[in-house]
Amino acid sequence: MNEKMQVASLALASFLLLAVPAWAVKPPETPEQIAKGNAIYERSCILCHGAAGEGDGPAAFFIASYGAPRPQNFHTDYFKFRSTPSGMLPTDDDLFRTLTRGIPGFMPSFAGLTEQQRWQAIYYIKSFNPKFQTTKPERFEIEIGAPHIPTRGHLTLGRRLYREAGCIECHGESGRGDGPSAPTLEDYRGLHIPPADLTNPTAFKNGSDQEDIYRSIMTGLNGTPMPSFADAFEGMEDDVWHLVHYILSLSKKR
Repeated sequence: MNEKMQVASLALASFLLLAVPAWAVKPPETPEQIAKGNAIYERSCILCHGAAGEGDGPAAFFIASYGAPRPQNFHTDYFKFRSTPSGMLPTDDDLFRTLTRGIPGFMPSFAGLTEQQRWQAIYYIKSFNPKFQTTKPERFEIEIGAPHIPTRGHLTLGRRLYREAGCIECHGESGRGDGPSAPTLEDYRGLHIPPADLTNPTAFKNGSDQEDIYRSIMTGLNGTPMPSFADAFEGMEDDVWHLVHYILSLSKKR
């Protein structure tokens, strides 16, 4: 192998290493890893989520005194941020994504922890809910693929779908979260929960990238009034993309 080929091979290897997703380094889910996750949880999570993982830590009341969202109660089935069908538990990768990214305005990113530490924390969090041990959550089969480049016609169609799908009832005509149903919306606890302001991408708790919005539309947010639209858009994936691009057009994020 000549020098140029060696350099090219090293460059390709470096690229492939960088291209590996953050959750590729995943330790086995063993009692030892769970015990290490317990220590991480007590240091980083207990103030909000509570000693028993019920979302009642000493800081929880100050996050949202009389409304939602409150810190996650890990004993319930109401996990909002998932790639699984409505009503299902999240996958490990879903939990890793949320822990790594954080939730804008509510939960910080824990990317400062090593990948192994994040996995250990997730394993401990899963131990609060025995359903994680008896079921294996699987991703909802949605073909996200490559996002379409929107045209004026696509945005016009997306606007029509926004109205026909009922988005306007909660999110409002202009997407500011001021639809006629907004004042009456409640989460599973009976706490008032405002719709996202779609003109402000930082308010998208499940992420504001195109793929994130697509996923939120198709899987819904468990425990909130935001339903899954998978049945409504079955076999109509292009229409979902038109809706996604229209939602993004409501803000300065393009």
